[in-house]
Amino acid sequence: MRTAGSHGRLLGAPAAFLILPVLSVVFPRLASASSANIGTSGASFLDISQGSARAMALGHAYVGEAEGVDALTWNPAGIATASQNEFAYSYLGYVNGFSAPLYLAAIHPVGLTVWGANVGYLYDTSFDVRDVNGIPLTNYDPRVYDAFGTVSVARAFDYEKLLTGASIRVVHEDLAGYIQDNLVGDAGVEYKPRDWVSLGASMQNFGAPVNEIGNIARIGAAFYPIEDMMFAVEADKPEADNWRVGLGAEFDVPEEYLQWAQLAFRIGYYSSDQYGQSFNSTLQTLHLDRTSGVSFGLGLFTSRAFGYGMSLDYAFVPFGAMGIVDQFTLKFKY
Repeated sequence: MRTAGSHGRLLGAPAAFLILPVLSVVFPRLASASSANIGTSGASFLDISQGSARAMALGHAYVGEAEGVDALTWNPAGIATASQNEFAYSYLGYVNGFSAPLYLAAIHPVGLTVWGANVGYLYDTSFDVRDVNGIPLTNYDPRVYDAFGTVSVARAFDYEKLLTGASIRVVHEDLAGYIQDNLVGDAGVEYKPRDWVSLGASMQNFGAPVNEIGNIARIGAAFYPIEDMMFAVEADKPEADNWRVGLGAEFDVPEEYLQWAQLAFRIGYYSSDQYGQSFNSTLQTLHLDRTSGVSFGLGLFTSRAFGYGMSLDYAFVPFGAMGIVDQFTLKFKY
């Protein structure tokens, strides 16, 4: 929750709108060298927003708002906002039988420096493999197993207006027996010139061969026009894709209204491809059977759960004919 002051808006605007054009020039240049590799990079499972239901619900518009343990998979600079230990578990249900049943993350502040780590595991056993005559290969087991582990460090400067962070990530990919292991890095920055705006940028998964792991460039901002409301925008460039835009909005119902918790409503849009019409009964009932790119979410936070801060985030994303993607993230602060 942030409070926006009119005095801060007037003084912060010049700095905010000076930095955004600079970042918008630098990051496209960083990613442009890989534009010829669209559709050719590996480890695409790193692009599916595992680990943060909040970021998924906001339409991927999170690099400027990334904070706490959620930031480990989006912008490592954001973990520097933490003043307490945080722990998170996340479950992601993806399309076509692809799921991520295990994601664990934790961060630990030491003064103005914050350390973090996460581990994730994904698998897919839904492949229908056939020979050249179209006959199913019943004795062939084309399983896909993917995993990663990350160690991050971040620090706050200038009275916590400037946050910087970096990560090292080990990535394991097993495509039906074809195994690749790589070591990659992340780097990110967030700048908060005033309490009503936050700017962010990150480069993820750099340092590996393009055909094995593609990097992701992100640039964006979050705005807080009034108390308990946030709007966010992000442009990202995966190695194997063109630039995409995400938009998100979040409204918090203050804790004093619920007495015991704070409730957040979220909606987002991500400029993804169109995936046709779904025949899923849930999507048809909600009139979302032809929808792709729109996301919805809820967040519930309480500081009164067994003496700890606890939150539960949920994201719901229609994927047209491919079905539904959803994710739960459970977090503790202590």
